[in-house]
Order: sequence, then structure tokens, then C-alpha cells
Amino acid sequence: MSVKPEQRRRFSQEYITRAAHILGVLSHETRLNLVLTLALRPASVSELCEHLSLEQSNASHHLGILRNTGLVTDERDGQFVIYRLNVPAWRAIGDGFFDQLLGGLDEVTLQHFRIQRLSARR
Repeated sequence: MSVKPEQRRRFSQEYITRAAHILGVLSHETRLNLVLTLALRPASVSELCEHLSLEQSNASHHLGILRNTGLVTDERDGQFVIYRLNVPAWRAIGDGFFDQLLGGLDEVTLQHFRIQRLSARR
């Protein structure tokens, strides 16, 4: 089944560059594991190290990359730094997925997974 040329979307170079960078960052197993863990709840470096069996320097290095990319944020809480997902950034990624790849649809089924946009577009 082929897609008619008029139905194909043309992605902006900015979108392609940003998506490639984010996918590159997430392609590292440690960073992906950190993101998936932070999706459950915010955590300190020591909690993440304990949960994922990581050395502190390794976890801090990868958290720095995630923070610089804008995928996680950090906040000082006394002597600890608490990391959490940057929800607005992930929403923007999700909206880009729905708007750019799916032509604005609010739901898609990929094999055994259903992905649904939770809130209306702004």
C-alpha cells in the first residue's frame, strides 16, 4: 500500500534536527532507564543509583545530558537534588508526534500499544 504524494507530510528541518537529537539522547540505555524511572516519580541521584545499580558519577553524567536536552529538570531540596521529568517538554514531543506524524489525530494503535493524546491541543 503506497501513500499518495499529496498525503505525505513534509517535516521542517527544525523538527527533524530536534527529533534526531532527542532520539539520539534516548538511544543510550542508561538515559532511557533514567527517564523511565523518573516517569514513575521524581528522585534524587542517590535513589536513582540505588534503584538502577549505577555509580553516582555515571548517573550524574547522564542526568546532566538529559537536563541539558530539556527532558528532565532538577531542584535543590536541602542537601539533595531532586530530578523529575520536564512534563511540558514531553508534552511538546507528544504533540509533535501526533501533529507531525499522525496528521493531528488524537489516537494511534501500534501493534499491541494504543497511544492517546490526553488533552486537547492548544
